[in-house]
Order: sequence, then C-alpha cells, then structure tokens
Amino acid sequence: MTLADQQWRYVGQSMARREDARLVRGKGTFVSDLGDEGTWSLAVVRSPHAHARILAIDTHEAEAMPGVYGVFTALSHPEFGRPMPEDRRQSPLAAGTVRYVGEPVAFVLAENRYRAEDAVEAVRVQYDVLKPVSSVEEALTGAVLLHPDLGSNVADRVTVVRGLGEAGLKEADVVVEMRVSMGRVSPQALEPRAIFARYEAEREGLVVYYATQSVFAAQRRIAEFLGMEVDRVRVIAPDVGGGFGAKNGAYPEEFLATWAAFHFRRSVKWVGDRFEEFLATTQEREQVHYAKLGVARTGRIVALVDTFYQDNGAYPNRGHIPFHHTAENLLGPYAIPHVAIEGHMVLTSKVPQAPYRGAGRPQGHFVIERLLDRAADALGMDRADIRLANLYGTPGVPKPANYDNGAYAKTFQTLLETIGYRDLREKQTAWRQTGRYLGIGVASSVEISGGQGFEGARFTLRENGTVAVATGAVAHGQGHRTALAQIAADALALPMEQVWVEEGDTGAVARGIGTFGSRTMMAAGNAVHRGGRQFAEMLRALAAEMLEASPLDLSQEGERYFVRGVPAKVVTLAELAAYVKRQGRPPLVHEEDFPSKSPAYGFGAHAALVEVDPDTARVKVLDYTVVHDGGTVINPLTATGQVMGGVVQGLGTALWEEMRYDSEGQPLTTTFLDYHLPSIAEMPDMQIVHISYPAPHNPMGIKGVGEAGIIPTQAVILSAIEDALAPWGVRLDHAPVTAGRLFDVLNTVQARP
Repeated sequence: MTLADQQWRYVGQSMARREDARLVRGKGTFVSDLGDEGTWSLAVVRSPHAHARILAIDTHEAEAMPGVYGVFTALSHPEFGRPMPEDRRQSPLAAGTVRYVGEPVAFVLAENRYRAEDAVEAVRVQYDVLKPVSSVEEALTGAVLLHPDLGSNVADRVTVVRGLGEAGLKEADVVVEMRVSMGRVSPQALEPRAIFARYEAEREGLVVYYATQSVFAAQRRIAEFLGMEVDRVRVIAPDVGGGFGAKNGAYPEEFLATWAAFHFRRSVKWVGDRFEEFLATTQEREQVHYAKLGVARTGRIVALVDTFYQDNGAYPNRGHIPFHHTAENLLGPYAIPHVAIEGHMVLTSKVPQAPYRGAGRPQGHFVIERLLDRAADALGMDRADIRLANLYGTPGVPKPANYDNGAYAKTFQTLLETIGYRDLREKQTAWRQTGRYLGIGVASSVEISGGQGFEGARFTLRENGTVAVATGAVAHGQGHRTALAQIAADALALPMEQVWVEEGDTGAVARGIGTFGSRTMMAAGNAVHRGGRQFAEMLRALAAEMLEASPLDLSQEGERYFVRGVPAKVVTLAELAAYVKRQGRPPLVHEEDFPSKSPAYGFGAHAALVEVDPDTARVKVLDYTVVHDGGTVINPLTATGQVMGGVVQGLGTALWEEMRYDSEGQPLTTTFLDYHLPSIAEMPDMQIVHISYPAPHNPMGIKGVGEAGIIPTQAVILSAIEDALAPWGVRLDHAPVTAGRLFDVLNTVQARP
C-alpha cells in the first residue's frame, strides 16, 4: 500500500494537544520539581571579567561555611580544565584564562541552594584583567588573541561561488549596495537550563534528568567525560519549558553536576536562574553583512555578492551551524545565476553563539530580502512585484538549485490576495492624508529542514492493551505527543486513546538523535509511520495465532480482531498481551529507524501591516499573515501554533530584543527591564494559511514548520516600517528597530513632509 492509499483518520485533523490539560493545571514535572531527600545543590562561581588571567582562587572561607560540602576549581581538580566533549575548546571550568563575563571558574556543593549561593559569594578569585575583544573590528586587528594557539580570532570561513561570481554584477542594469546587521539575541526559554543527576549504586551509573533537546547526545557527552560505558548513563528529559536550540549542546554545568553525583555517589542538582540565562546560555544572530545585489530592469536578480562577519563570542561552540546556514540561506527562495559569498566567524569576548530558532536561516533571508527592497526602490518597482519576478513558478524563472517542490509564485500570490494587497496600497494614501502612517512589508522564505541523521521509534504492546510508542525526540513545547500519536493511531488503525507516546528517555528506545532544526515530524514521524505499519502486521499475526486462523482471514475494528464472517471469534489487544504473558514470552516489541537522507524545503510568504507614530517612533504591528507550505501537515492546530510562536519571536528580534555589551565586554541587558520580550500586549492579529505540496523524499511528505514563522520576520517588519515612513525617505539596515533607534533615525532625516 502506498502513502496515497492510506486512509487517514487522524493525520491532517486539528486536534487539541493531549499534553496541555496536565501542564495548564500545574501538573507538569520539570527538573526543578525533582530531587531526592538529601540532594546536594550546585552553584557556579562566574567570571565578572570579559578577559582575564586567573592568578589564584581562595576557597577557604567558602569551604568553612555551614552546610558546604566542597568548592572545586580547575586548579584543585584538573579534569575540569579538560575541553568539554563536543565543544573541544571550552572546559567545564576556566583553566588559566576567562574569555567572557559569566564563564564558570569554580563550583560549590552544599546542602541547599541558599547555602550554595552564599558560598559562591565567599569564593575569592584574583584576576589579572586583560584587554577584551569587544567587537569584530577589534578581533580582526589581531591585537589581542583570545586563543593564541589559533593564530587569529577567525575560527571559521565559508566561501560560495557560482556562475561568474562577483563578475556577474557587470551583467546587471542596476546594482544596490548595503551594510546590513543583526543584533545579538538571547533565547530566554520559559524554563532556564537545569540538570538533576542521581547515582544508582546497583548499576554503578547515573540517571540524569536534564532540560535538554537531545538526550542521546547528552548521554554520549556525559559518558565520555566521566570515562564510563554509555549504557551506564541514562538521560531523561522530563517536561522541558522551551529550548529554541539553546538546550541542544554541551554546557559546563552538565559535566559539573554529573561528575559530582558520580564522584560522591549522591544526587546533585543545578537549576540556573534568569540572570545566568543572560550570562551563560548561548546566544545568536549577531552578524554584519556588506552586500551587493545586481538586477536587470525587469527586476530579475542577476548577481549576489556578500562578505559577512559573525561575532561568535569567546568559543567556536556550535556557532558554525548558524554561520554556515547563513551562507546557505542568503539566496532565499530565489534562483540567482551569479553568487559570491565570503563569511568569517570571528571570536570576541562575549557569550558563545550557538543555534537559536532559525539558526542562520533568518540571517540569510534578512539580507536578501532587504536587498530586494532596495533594488525595487531603485527600479521604481513595487516591492511585491520584484519578488514575483524572481520566484519559481513565474514564467522564465527556474527552480532554485536543490530545492524539491512547491509553487512559490502561486503561494506568494495567495498571500497578496489574502491580505488584499492592492486594496491596502490604495487605502494607504488615504490614511496618510489623515495623519496615519501605515506600512506594508512582504517577504518570502524557504525552510530547509531534515536531510541528516535518523530517528527511532519503539512500539510495545502493554498489558492494559495500549501501545506505547517511544522515540528519541524531545518535546519542549511543540505538541509531539499529540502529533506522533495521530500518526501512530493511523498506522496501527487504532483509536488514539489506545496509543501513548513517550519521548526523551535513553532507556525507552535504543537509538535517537533529538529535536532541533524542524526535524521531528520528518524523522520521528516517518519512523512512527513506518514502524507502526509493521507493528500492526505483528499484532495481526499474533491475533491470528491466538484465533487459530490465517492473518488474511482477520478483520480489525479498533483494538478488536475477529475472523471475517465469524464476528463472535474475537480478541482484543489486552487479551493479546495477556496471551503473550501466559506463554512466558517477552512483551511484543518492534523498533524502527527512519534515516532522513534528503532535506525538505518548505516555502512561506509573509506580510505585515504596521502603524508608526513619527513623533514618538512607536511601532504597532496591526496584522501579520503567513501562507506556508509545510507538506503534509499532521495537526494544523499545532502547526499553526508553531508558526505563530515563531512569528512572535521574530517580532521580538525585529523590534525589541538585543543583547548589548560595552567596550569592556560587560553585558548591559541582563534583566527583562533592559531586554524586552514581546508579550500579549504587543501581539498583532495573525492569520496562518496552510497549503500542502508534500515533500517527495520522505514517505509521509512532511516538511518542517518549526522555523517557518521566524525566518523572514525581521525583514518583513523593517520593510513595513520603511514603507510607513516612505515620505521621510527612512532607510533601515539594522535589526532590531527599537523605538530609540528609530527615533534617532527620524531625527536625521528631513522634516515632516
């Protein structure tokens, strides 16, 4: 049976998330809710300097405090000065040199958090303060090297050349040039990072409850650092309150807590606070681009040339992911014949970069979409029309290299029709005559997802007649347990009530990777679909054995199997489970992997309507619309929530959120008074329209939606603000456009028209 023959009962239906009833009643279980009697608390001593040598650490006063069990440094315990697994350059505790404010230099174990944090204040660290590398410009001079063994502050480079490269600009009728930059942002999940490690004497191993997006990666890192077999470390992600990529990599605290639990044969817990989230959780986005776009008089793109720099912070970490994704996404959804891209990943005295929702996709799209706005203005074209002139599906526009399928131009046209674009343009003139300045911004995006690794699914028939489906994926707000149950129920031809999804536990499934990069439905969903079909055949065969009939003679109605034509001869799943147990067999189990070998390419078209008060520089987003192709959409309700959530985060990075540092590398925005997150008060009306062009390279035709809302949002909002302030000739080249920044821009342009 092919996928087209599948009779979907649940897939494609908008179903309320089964996770929510427990969570909204406060019945969730997060790491901070866990702890055994006598659990030790861990607290971290962090550097107050952006760059300094550690001369001495005096721990005597802290160690003498009541309830303190020990204070540890890389000087007292050299194992903490070894590079962390996966990161390979940063160590759990700074060994000799600190390179950003917030870098761990010591940690305390105490009977409770209050004692531990008091002891942190009593640790005396003597520093020789060094000159920090506070910007890309300083880093490139090489006057101060953060890592002298590297020989420079450039940790990675990327080069992409297609067609004639930069020489292709000569074929253009018009060339526009821009310096485009994005501020640094902090992920700020609802739940800060946290870990609880418990020693298990019978296995001489650990059970680690960890707010992570990848339990299997964490398991491997911890086992490697402690020098033990992987199967002696079990990692469980309980409820995780958001991740957005920041909870998907190595952090010092995971090694400190697990080492302490194993070394002292105790339970140890560390829960970060909000201040530590600003100081020590990875950040993202900060880049500057020097870009040129050559276009023909028709608006068709001829050539793109870009040199960009990513301010990666103090360590390479996982910054190479957004760095290389930026280069990959600079072309957006457009076919560009001549390309020359050169990128430099630069180390500075800041928190390291690592993927944050979008992971390079927003950066690349921000640049190409801003350039298209400039090119449209230079040609006297409508900004929507220049995009239509370059989208696949428009006559004469080829499909961008490697992209799979979709109707890009048609989807963009659907967006324009949905918002009544041409009517809005006519109304805009009337609004301006009444003193209201409204602007429309549009942009397109392509979401590249999947295409690497695999995901597993394990099916088990339980004694109560339900089927447990375990996967290596880890939900942190997406609604996996509902969507994967929909897939499993359809594959098994069972009611959803008979299916229960478990995830985020290395003890529940043999192999897995995790949740990031909009991959779970594509990887885990297809594993559940394929494995469910096979498990259904195993159930049928078992029922045939019990009924002493051929599997071909059986019919299934929900959990009941009966011999066709003999409806009285029937067994249920619970009876099958009991039959297996009576015979002394192990429970019926099947495990299935799905390798995600080919990426999928979701397409989206976004539009925003904003109103700007030129006197106060206040920006109000009135409406936001997304038309998105996510291939086969499992649950439109949760998919809509994913897109809306991405839009909200995109609005934050477009208008308010920015990590600021001074010239000494000191972070200036370390509370929510300074770092403004969008709230319900700032949210516009939103309309999300799903269309479907199933992906051709995975059985269910799924494309990612996790980043769909955030990829072009910055570009859309800046375009809309410029459009609103067109009478002033305002030009914006940096996100976020805070009120203060916009106020300064307005003060530099001509007087009110």
